[in-house]
Amino acid sequence: MTNLVFRSCVASDGRKIALLSDQLDVEEKFDNGYKIAYKDKDGKDTPELLAKWKDAYTVHSRAFSMLPEGDEIPPSVQQGFNTMVSSLLKGVDILFCDYNLGVEGDLPMCNDVMDKHRSTDFVLFSCDSLVGGDPKVQPHTVAYSAPRYEQGEQIAQQHRIYCKTEASAFCQAINAIVTQRSKDNLIGGHIRDDIDAYIGEPAIDQEAADQILNRFVETLQSHGNQTPALTHQDTE
Repeated sequence: MTNLVFRSCVASDGRKIALLSDQLDVEEKFDNGYKIAYKDKDGKDTPELLAKWKDAYTVHSRAFSMLPEGDEIPPSVQQGFNTMVSSLLKGVDILFCDYNLGVEGDLPMCNDVMDKHRSTDFVLFSCDSLVGGDPKVQPHTVAYSAPRYEQGEQIAQQHRIYCKTEASAFCQAINAIVTQRSKDNLIGGHIRDDIDAYIGEPAIDQEAADQILNRFVETLQSHGNQTPALTHQDTE
């Protein structure tokens, strides 16, 4: 059994950075990655000190069993995931997310939401037991980019970073995104809430996040409970 964890944070410069995972120990790595990445960006006169979140909250779902490994993600689970993330992403600049959230197999969940939410940058990671510790299998960070918007000159680029599940990789991912966003701004590649209205909306509150997480857990449990019944019928 495990839980979903959603951590919604505001960086010292006002950027909204969030974490969505089914690994409870990732929360500390996420925080430490930010503290190191932002320790010289928070406007303080003491760059040796680690940065602190301007504001933050964490929500945990009720316990659930991971969906057993299969050849593909069930459509109802994928739709439930897409709905959950779309609701959680309001106002979020950077989302750190398990790329196979709630699923035991090596099946990517985030492709649809990355394509739909171009004003958000994504950092995807997975558990060490799945990808292993071999750096040839799990490199420290691998970054891809895609045009944020189809309109205009397509100057701004959306980050899609895959990285190790550790604080140093999270730190490097944050630094890369913040640096590229600053460069994009200098040449007119601004975030466009007139195109992506969700990015200009207020971030969801803790109570709403709790409800959203547990709705997805219900979807996972509902599908998981159906599998044994179907198997039993097939064997009769």
